[in-house]
Amino acid sequence: MKEKKLQPNVYPTQYEKHVKIKDGTRVLLRPLKWTDEDLWINFFYSLSSVSKQFRFLDRHRQLTPEIIKDAVQIDYVNHFALVAIVKENEQDLMIGVVRYRLDPPPDSASIVGAVLDDWQGMGLGTKMLVHLLHIMIEQKIRKVHGDISLENRLMLRLLDQSGFKVIEKDSAGVRHFEFQLSVKY
Repeated sequence: MKEKKLQPNVYPTQYEKHVKIKDGTRVLLRPLKWTDEDLWINFFYSLSSVSKQFRFLDRHRQLTPEIIKDAVQIDYVNHFALVAIVKENEQDLMIGVVRYRLDPPPDSASIVGAVLDDWQGMGLGTKMLVHLLHIMIEQKIRKVHGDISLENRLMLRLLDQSGFKVIEKDSAGVRHFEFQLSVKY
């Protein structure tokens, strides 16, 4: 497949794909759409306080119009998000989100993600992260960084097993990580 540079505010259909997780459920991975606001709000309120702590490093985070806007109004270039969607009672249900933001642009990005508690441990987060990293490589992003709560053992293990040479710094209950991506030109 020929690499395609993302265009601002143009939905990139080439990144839609179906995956199967450990229990056999078929999940649609696709870029977030601006029309996903209600799905994202439901996703947020379905996260446990522990999952909110792991994702936002704040267990009691409350939604504000600014947080909602920031979460769903992405441009696909500087801010890109993938969501995991399943059908439940004939309705779409968002069960996971991973995203990157260029920081600093043009070739470094921070990454974050979360999976609903009932869907954790089935390989979904790993599949989403791998898909996002492939997109980042295509977009010539070289450096990835982020923060993980030291209590988030699943993510710490994933990071340890990633195969990337990771630079880690721990401070105040949080592990800051950085690693380089192999960028093909």
